[in-house]
Amino acid sequence: MLFNHIDLKELKNNLEYIDTAIIPVANLDMTNQLLTSCDKSETIQLVGMLSEKQFKGRLLLTPTFFTTNNEFEHVKSFIQEVKNYGLTNIILLTSEHIELNSECDVYSVNTIPMGDLDDEMKRSLIDDEVKNFMKFIIKSWNKN
Repeated sequence: MLFNHIDLKELKNNLEYIDTAIIPVANLDMTNQLLTSCDKSETIQLVGMLSEKQFKGRLLLTPTFFTTNNEFEHVKSFIQEVKNYGLTNIILLTSEHIELNSECDVYSVNTIPMGDLDDEMKRSLIDDEVKNFMKFIIKSWNKN
């Protein structure tokens, strides 16, 4: 499910089937690493969207959380909000090294240099990342 009006209307009535939230998290560095930050953000968004299509009706893909200087307090706060809502399995989708003292899984994608590759190669690399992320999601479900 996506974070949109139609899907969210269905979410509350189906929490017994939809127990997982995918929270994309990207760190932005507007000073030194703007293009790298862009590649990370785009990779995370594509992997999240394509994975949600495969698991539609089983998980909620939230909007991307952007951080600077690796500050994650607002992410921690949102994780608690999601848990309070009733989603019990939380997975952060990121390309950053994140250590939170909260009960959630963190999956780190490989950053794909979007500006340097042709479309076919980008798609192939994204597909590989989606497959690996889907396996991670399934492992997360199986441990609960």
